[in-house]
Amino acid sequence: MNQPPPRGIDRHGLGAAFEADEALKSNLIVEGRLLAAEQQPDAAAERFARAAELEERLSEACAAQGLKEKSWVHCFSAASCWAQAGNFHEAICLGSQLLARGDLPPRLRQRVEEFTRALRQRRIQWAAALERAAIGVD
Repeated sequence: MNQPPPRGIDRHGLGAAFEADEALKSNLIVEGRLLAAEQQPDAAAERFARAAELEERLSEACAAQGLKEKSWVHCFSAASCWAQAGNFHEAICLGSQLLARGDLPPRLRQRVEEFTRALRQRRIQWAAALERAAIGVD
């Protein structure tokens, strides 16, 4: 009998500590979403920032193991978490880092391009609103 090839993203060489960090970041993301839904933006941002830091470490660990696809997933998730924490600059930097890779699959490249483009537009709007608030214009 022939076994079908394994599906999904390769996790070879990642241990229990990695899995524990993945579970923790997933829990932080869920907590952040719940807190945001409960109108607790500061607490939500704190959870998303912690999750983003973990995602970056997970991405680096995967890259060190040669698991580039899994590294990309964690890097993109880190960018999303930073954006939800309100750190557009870091989110855009991570998106740009992914886009600089020549081996990024086309579908993921398109998602990252759209995401970073939307973040740049929102950052412009946010900065303009802050400037208006600083000078007292509604």
